[in-house]
Amino acid sequence: MHDLFTFLLPYATSPITWFLFVLGACVGSFLNVCIIRIPAGTFWSSLRSHCPHCQQSIPLWHNIPILSWLILRGRSACCGQPIAKQYPLVEFLTALLFVVIYWRLPFVRSYDGVLHLDSENVIRFLHAAVFCSALLTSSVIDFHLKIIPDKINLPMIALTPLVIYLHPDLDWFSGLVGVLVGGLSLYIVAWLYVWMRGEAGLGFGDVKLLAAIGGWLGYQAIIPTIMVGSIVGAMVGIGWMIATRQWNLKLALPFGPFLSLGAVNYLLFGQEFYELFL
Repeated sequence: MHDLFTFLLPYATSPITWFLFVLGACVGSFLNVCIIRIPAGTFWSSLRSHCPHCQQSIPLWHNIPILSWLILRGRSACCGQPIAKQYPLVEFLTALLFVVIYWRLPFVRSYDGVLHLDSENVIRFLHAAVFCSALLTSSVIDFHLKIIPDKINLPMIALTPLVIYLHPDLDWFSGLVGVLVGGLSLYIVAWLYVWMRGEAGLGFGDVKLLAAIGGWLGYQAIIPTIMVGSIVGAMVGIGWMIATRQWNLKLALPFGPFLSLGAVNYLLFGQEFYELFL
């Protein structure tokens, strides 16, 4: 425990950590806009944020990530209606993700008192930050609506060649095979489920999401992502049935959030994952 504290202390006290926390919270605020507007098809309807209850524009000083929700005590200043807890939670989670990604991929290092920028880790950090932000957006939408919009999945798949070209650790074989294996693996499972049960068990949004994960992380991420997602999904499902006393084996849980959790786990802790299980 002491060794862990000693390791984390320089990162926790670094100005870069706090800058990235604030940056992540601001990105999280933008993700909230995406979560609300992408499914509704109103992304470009207005550049200003507005109250979902009375439609009044929200001034900038009431739109500060995390802090505004706390200061306003979770209620809209214009009409007094409650503000969903989703807003500060997404902002905080994004901020935390940015910090953890930096701790895993520090792009500023000190050698003999001189700061050096690691250009390859800058690329790794940007890749991970964009990837995790997209997955967080998809997960919240899937949690609420049980859909994963093509407006998120398809651009991620289309950008795979650019990601492979820029990322220092990805290669063409790994990325392109990842798209094919990721998409086909869940597509076959979904098709077999429909054939055997006569009803849909997996949405094809999940198929496209896993194809995007395979493209951005490589085919090596597919099995760990499915494994972690399935285990955590099963645990949550069982926990939900115990808590609600509803023993329904057909409980419908969105799989996208669990796939996303498995992918982020592989991205940030892949080496530890392999050491633990293999």
